[in-house]
Amino acid sequence: MTSAPHLYALPEHRRLDLKARFPRLAEGQISDRLSRTLEQRGVACQRLDKRRGHLPAVAILGSDGRWHLRLGTAMICSNAARILVDLDVPAPTPGTVIPHSFRARFGTEDHAGHVVEEERPGARPDWDVALTGEERQPDLVPRGDRCPINLDQGDWAPCSLVSRSDWKGRKRNLYIAAAGPMCHACGDSLGQDLHYDRYTHLITGLLCNECSSHINECPHPSGCYQADYLNDPPAAHLKEQYYVGGNRDDRKRAGRTVAA
Repeated sequence: MTSAPHLYALPEHRRLDLKARFPRLAEGQISDRLSRTLEQRGVACQRLDKRRGHLPAVAILGSDGRWHLRLGTAMICSNAARILVDLDVPAPTPGTVIPHSFRARFGTEDHAGHVVEEERPGARPDWDVALTGEERQPDLVPRGDRCPINLDQGDWAPCSLVSRSDWKGRKRNLYIAAAGPMCHACGDSLGQDLHYDRYTHLITGLLCNECSSHINECPHPSGCYQADYLNDPPAAHLKEQYYVGGNRDDRKRAGRTVAA
């Protein structure tokens, strides 16, 4: 009888990964963490309603020289709080002006039931952008050319045009080609982050922001979408190495320094 039953209920490669993630914890302590998480999550990890990644997206050039993302019919930069973006609006036409602010804009209803923007200090837009008729695939727009509002919230597809020095971008493109651009775990949002095994340092797949933040806490041996991914990632056969030290040249320089 093992003293770490929840840890040893997992496949071996997941046990080794967890032990590499928590090198200062004993097996029993890792198992206790899994037990507590299991009590919180129940029989399966909850799948959030976040199917925004399936909405058609297009980048539209604005009068400010930046590209702005339209998701479905809504402009993502229409509100600095991503959760408050109204996705059920008519599609904008060329010449439509989108107010931009890094502060979230909240609406209130007047006596006639119309939604109006609150007039309060700091609520006014920082700048206005008129949309042009020029469109482009979002993944072809470099990060530096994109509107900064909600840039890192997971709605923009990672740029597929990467430089030779961008090893993460090149690896990401490989995994997109192998298993698609959607999150390889939930399949509901666009994949953004490379996930890798801490024991082998091999990349296992591409995850959305949400799954990337929580998937390593999954305590289930099987029977939930996160466990299914961890047990058998759809693109793990690529066996690409994740450069833990960051830039490979940094690792070489460090080796030369030690040798000297």
